[in-house]
Amino acid sequence: MRTAPFDVALALRLLSPAGTLVELAEELGVAPSQVHSALARLGRAGLLKPAKRATNPRALTEFALYGVRYAFPATKGSLAAGVPTAYSTSPLDAEVDAVDVVVLPANVPDAVQGFAITPLYRGAAGLAARTPQLFEMVALVDAIRLGDPRIRLAARTRLEQRINAAASLAGVTPPSTAAVPPRPGSAGSTP
Repeated sequence: MRTAPFDVALALRLLSPAGTLVELAEELGVAPSQVHSALARLGRAGLLKPAKRATNPRALTEFALYGVRYAFPATKGSLAAGVPTAYSTSPLDAEVDAVDVVVLPANVPDAVQGFAITPLYRGAAGLAARTPQLFEMVALVDAIRLGDPRIRLAARTRLEQRINAAASLAGVTPPSTAAVPPRPGSAGSTP
């Protein structure tokens, strides 16, 4: 079974301690069975820590920064009303001066007109109201899936910072600053 786009959102959510399957499903706006299936796929893909319901931050960083763009590409579609994403919302909207707006199509009260992109999963637009911090990470993934090289670089930097921060809070050595043990016989090694 292959990893599905929803699995990326769940892996990002599991950077923080999680409750029951039902609580996760409610937070993400999906059925508990969808969360259960995604957990199984994430485990097989090595994106979860063995025998735990927690993300493997090193694997997630590598996949989110360099694989998501190819596994789940996004393209701009027609104009639609929806929730701003990618470089059209926080945290990238302050540093990217884009001439267009990209949205996840949704029927919400504060909908914005923009170019529609395919969401990672059907409930992704609802994260903006339910879980703003998770929505910002999903928006960064959307920027990686969609953006030009300059936008992808900014999104990768921001997403990596957030994954590292979450890993540090969980007591895991952040992926980009992992200590490499000294080689035998080199300075710093013990006899």
